Amino acid sequence: MMSPRILHLRSSGGLYGAEQVILNLARELNELGCTNQIACFNNAHNPHLELVEEAEKANLTALSIDCRGLFDRRTVDALRKIVSSGGFDVIHCHDYKACAFGLSATIGQKVKRVATNHLWTHSGIRVRLYELIEALLYNAFDTIVAVSDLIEKETRPFLLRKDTLTCIPNGIDLHRFAFEKRQEQRRETRAELGLAESDLVVGNIARLSPEKDHTTLLHAFKMLTDRPGSTSVKLLVAGDGPEKDPLMSMARELGISERCRFTGVRRDIPQILNCLDVYVQSSKREGLPMVVLEAMASSLAIVSTKAGGVPAVITHGEQGRLVEIGATGQLAREIDDLLSHPDERERLGRQARFAVEARFSARAMAERYLEVYRRLTR
Repeated sequence: MMSPRILHLRSSGGLYGAEQVILNLARELNELGCTNQIACFNNAHNPHLELVEEAEKANLTALSIDCRGLFDRRTVDALRKIVSSGGFDVIHCHDYKACAFGLSATIGQKVKRVATNHLWTHSGIRVRLYELIEALLYNAFDTIVAVSDLIEKETRPFLLRKDTLTCIPNGIDLHRFAFEKRQEQRRETRAELGLAESDLVVGNIARLSPEKDHTTLLHAFKMLTDRPGSTSVKLLVAGDGPEKDPLMSMARELGISERCRFTGVRRDIPQILNCLDVYVQSSKREGLPMVVLEAMASSLAIVSTKAGGVPAVITHGEQGRLVEIGATGQLAREIDDLLSHPDERERLGRQARFAVEARFSARAMAERYLEVYRRLTR
């Protein structure tokens, strides 16, 4: 059977979970004999080409397309030329702007359209409007993929043809994440970040945006630092976004800034995870967060809210601990309990690694997407 040629299209805001999904998917599809290309919009008002840069580092074919706005006709023409000249069988869109331009550029062409709903954040009226537009555009696509059962449930009401919707969980490259902690690398990374070997380090890696609810995380950490014997507990927050300055100000107001490390964007995620003792996800909304899967693959004990697809991945007490969204006290208690019991951290981390190996590999994800592509292009 001939392998389809796929063009992945993304309007990126940085190197976050959806970008990692695209990179993992393209790499594994190449291994499965497909031809992939990644195209990323070079947005005039908010340029982020990290996805293209990382793709090139991984020897994946990638390019950028200049875009001055949602109604830029030249962007449509450029994308149409790329689709036709590349002989692509499938255009795979990964956000609302990609859906809008992908649809416009493929009108009249014999190209199948696939879209993945990674997450609707609902963060503000403007974003909600764009997400509504994306939902309506899905009706012009051949297949829509949700990355979790919750997102599938949220997407379904907008579709006239319910049979176009399927669920494919995200998958990660397990080889990047060590089963056991690498002690020398752990010491080096901690030293770079101003952390001592004896510190107990709680960490979070995410875009600093409202849906990730770092406010609850900071307040929970404040509760931890108020307890006797907590002087060695530190918080590491990796990522960037619109909430960075307000969150740093909040840390100062809470009196915990000296024990917090805001690192900004990091490209060495395996190394950052390797230097943690407990990973915490405090989100209000999620799809299937890649970083939770990565923390599981790193054999970390995890405390997470029950946001999005997380409860489908982690069973409370088996692969990690789950708390209610916004439950500051509960979050603090679960973190404190794990910091106080190293044997329990090790047990949960080991179980988490086994779970992600069994269910959430990048190869398994790519094979399911390939089934979709082949069904459409028969």
